[in-house]
Amino acid sequence: MHVDFTIEGKSGPSRLSADLKGAVICGYTGRDQAAIQKHIHELEKEGIKPPPSVPMYYPKPAWGLTIADTMHVLGGQTAGEVEFVLLPQGPKTYVGVGSDHTDRDLEKLDIPKSKQVVPSVISKTLWDIDDLLDHWDQIEFRSWATCGGKRVPYQNARVSCLLPPADLMGRVRARVRGDLTGLAIFSGTSALLTDGFVYADRFEGELADPVLNRKLTINYAVQTLNWFTA
Repeated sequence: MHVDFTIEGKSGPSRLSADLKGAVICGYTGRDQAAIQKHIHELEKEGIKPPPSVPMYYPKPAWGLTIADTMHVLGGQTAGEVEFVLLPQGPKTYVGVGSDHTDRDLEKLDIPKSKQVVPSVISKTLWDIDDLLDHWDQIEFRSWATCGGKRVPYQNARVSCLLPPADLMGRVRARVRGDLTGLAIFSGTSALLTDGFVYADRFEGELADPVLNRKLTINYAVQTLNWFTA
């Protein structure tokens, strides 16, 4: 998958032309074990079995990534979750915001497949991680879900609740043959603000840097294939 990204840097915007070969979707990556257990409990309430170990890593092919503002899904029980995304490119690493959109109904039966049948979203604009390392833990990420015209806050946390980038990439590198260049590494996410999943018509997410006063955003509509009657 070829993508032309915009890099928002301290000295102004630039372009990055990247060939994405796939993604690694990370899960249960919280630094706080209590927070991990809370997220696992949230999933258990939805009928999703606890993971055999934590963290977990799920590979995804390049065709499962998108920068589009609309996604088409087969079932009505899909939901997004906001994450930071690491994009290694040779000696450089860039940071975006993304959504590990998942078929929650299928997730009860097979977690890896539930992540294959719907796209994972990544922002069209990225940051250079070198601009962030001195204040990484202050960066915030949040999301909103809109269903039936009602927009509700869905997540709100700092990235400090998750494994730091170097740790996350080191763990992924141990499971990947070859270079990490071209892999989108999704960080895992925070607990929900709602009582269970919201199967939204629209999902919005942002990564906010309060030090450099800037944001990365995603905003996409979710459309089911309602033109087909089984």
